[in-house]
Amino acid sequence: MSGQDILFYVFSALAVAFSLLVVLGKNPIYSAFSLVMVFFCVAANFVLLQAHFIATIQVLVYAGAIMVLFIFVIML
Repeated sequence: MSGQDILFYVFSALAVAFSLLVVLGKNPIYSAFSLVMVFFCVAANFVLLQAHFIATIQVLVYAGAIMVLFIFVIML
């Protein structure tokens, strides 16, 4: 088992853990931040798959723009 496989399993486990926090979280702000962490873990898996453009778009579009809108709506 290579280091890339270990990192894949670590980021995948973190993504599952943070997604459970999104669903089971009582505070919507904490759920939104957990969703940001899920997006970063998915982007890290894309980097491990040598898909750097998709990882960058994942971070810019979803973790950046969409989550700013979610936080804005929750705070409003």
